[in-house]
Amino acid sequence: MSFGSWGFKSPLAHAVSYIYSPPRRRRRGVWLLAVLSVAVLIVVLVTSLRSERRVLAGYIDTVQESAAAAASAATEFVDLTNRLSEVDRQEFITTMARIRTTTGEAGTLLEAADVPTDALPAHARIQLAHSSWSLGLDLVEGAALSAADDPAADTPVQLLTQAAVELAVGDRAYEAAIDELLSLEDSADVDIPTYPVVEFSPPGGAAAMLDSARTSTGLTLRSDLAVSTVTLDPRVLSETESGVGIVPFTDRLIVNVTVTNQGNEPIGEIPVQVLLASDRSGTGTSEAVTVERLQPSEATSLEFLFDVLPIVNYEIVVNVGPAPGEFDTENNLFRLPFIVNEQG
Repeated sequence: MSFGSWGFKSPLAHAVSYIYSPPRRRRRGVWLLAVLSVAVLIVVLVTSLRSERRVLAGYIDTVQESAAAAASAATEFVDLTNRLSEVDRQEFITTMARIRTTTGEAGTLLEAADVPTDALPAHARIQLAHSSWSLGLDLVEGAALSAADDPAADTPVQLLTQAAVELAVGDRAYEAAIDELLSLEDSADVDIPTYPVVEFSPPGGAAAMLDSARTSTGLTLRSDLAVSTVTLDPRVLSETESGVGIVPFTDRLIVNVTVTNQGNEPIGEIPVQVLLASDRSGTGTSEAVTVERLQPSEATSLEFLFDVLPIVNYEIVVNVGPAPGEFDTENNLFRLPFIVNEQG
């Protein structure tokens, strides 16, 4: 028996509805989703392409900045090697330090760069160029100084030969890297600038550097101390006809002495003696100090105090060194005759 036969509806009964989508509306939604997906994909691709171009453009600018620094260092290095037979040792050391620093900074710029995928082969070649240049420059400095100090030694020959090879490898690797970057101009749709030529290889190669270093007089270790200046306080106001300085009346005289290392090697434990000689007693008073150390081209000022009397013929005698191995000692000695005026 059904519930309907009792004349009432079941409380469990409920209305049932059916949702029906026409085929046309369903196809329209699928097409809309496909178009939207393609649009999103295009936006992603365009954005990615623009991002890659920006990275490549930034990398190209970094390479240009690095190349300009390397080209400057290479020009200075080739000029230095051309003057190797006449350049002074300290100038050579200072210039080589500057060249190595500039080249190293140029390489550091590339290490910090964001490298795009297209430029990875070029980047690897540039890194090879910088590592080869750095090694070659280090070898040149040590070998050139060794050849100057001992012209008969064989080691500088081997070192300079290896240095020439490393510098040449760096030059070729850099040139190949630039060719790689230039080839990206069409495919990457990015303007590639003109890069400078970078050539660290000296025109005469290892043989020319070796000959110049062996015959150089400036590169050879040289000790040379000098008394640069001697001044008095009170200062000398005038001179007598015989060239004796005249100092205003004083009973205390300050002698200022400047000692300079004019050689190209550091010198330590430098003795400095100042003698105040007098014609009254035929004797003198002396003071002495020891300068701990002077680097090439470095100077130091020293002060000495003496008691003096008027109308007495004095002579200040300053003597410095000599340093071990010093041959030219003429500038190690300084003499200054003077007389102190009467009071009033």
